[in-house]
Amino acid sequence: MKSRRLIWLPVKIVIGGGLIAFVLIRILKQWGDVSDTITNALQRSPHYLVLGLFAFTGVYVLGNIRWILLLRPHGVHLSFWPTSKLWFIGHFFAQYMPGGIAGGDLIKSYYVATHPKAAGRFAESVSTVVLDRLVGVTGLLGVLLIATVINLQKSAEYPRYWLYALAFLLAAVLAAAVVFSKPLLKRIPLFVRLHAKLPYRDRVMRLYDAFYFYRTRPLELAAAFGLSLLVHATTALEAYLFGTALGLGYTYPEYLLLLSLANFVASIPVSPVGNVGTLEAACMAFFGGAQGLPLAIVIRIAYWLWGIPGLLLYVTHRKEYPHKPLDEAADTTGHDGPPPHPHTYLEEAPAND
Repeated sequence: MKSRRLIWLPVKIVIGGGLIAFVLIRILKQWGDVSDTITNALQRSPHYLVLGLFAFTGVYVLGNIRWILLLRPHGVHLSFWPTSKLWFIGHFFAQYMPGGIAGGDLIKSYYVATHPKAAGRFAESVSTVVLDRLVGVTGLLGVLLIATVINLQKSAEYPRYWLYALAFLLAAVLAAAVVFSKPLLKRIPLFVRLHAKLPYRDRVMRLYDAFYFYRTRPLELAAAFGLSLLVHATTALEAYLFGTALGLGYTYPEYLLLLSLANFVASIPVSPVGNVGTLEAACMAFFGGAQGLPLAIVIRIAYWLWGIPGLLLYVTHRKEYPHKPLDEAADTTGHDGPPPHPHTYLEEAPAND
């Protein structure tokens, strides 16, 4: 595992650093045009920029509700404000700190797992962060598929995106089917070998059990998927408002399509900090360099501004949580939901599961 990390880290630095350098070079080359476009937007359409900035609250509210929805099946009943604090802290780390989105999820996982209301449910709490990210990506692919259908007649380039969206969504569905089928996993030699060599196998398998538990909660998964569609639709609205201020001539359905493609590329974890570089390069690729670069810069500024509340909450509220995870074997009689699930290792899974 350590050797793989040592190999992946320089690859990530080279690819992510290369993308950041590419974007910086393009900004320097086009600085006059980019600065003029943004300045004109500030002078002529500041209300659209403000509306776009505040549209992010929809992303936060919907995303936070989705996470609460995934926490409750495990008996972790956190109210809106405590999860909001953790959501913003995770967003701050995702935008500003090394590790990017994965780093934000890691800090979010740590703090929810050490929350007093999650006592005895360390793996279960962490699994909700993982599932929340996966449902978010699946929702992004769903929006991409819908947006491609809506935009089929608007450009000769758009129909080809249908194949990309369909292929990505089918891959996500297939991956979910594999993960949620223990008999199938038992028949894949690679998974069997990995399972035998897993470090901290008990903890990893408890995390898998918590994740696997959602097979019995299809309504929650469906609702979380629906919320993901709304999250990405709101993200497209944010970009549409910014683009309108910048004078871009795209319709809202086109933002649904092009921004979904850009965000999907930006979700690939190759940047050393957030998705800096990947989002900007993707926006230039799908919106065009002259229009995509100022749009990406404004979106980036908005993400950074919304990271500031997370910094303030981290500084002022981090002492509310223990400095180490609570004992997984702690008493959970105070929870209304189901108790932590027993280990169901792959070799113990019944054949007719």
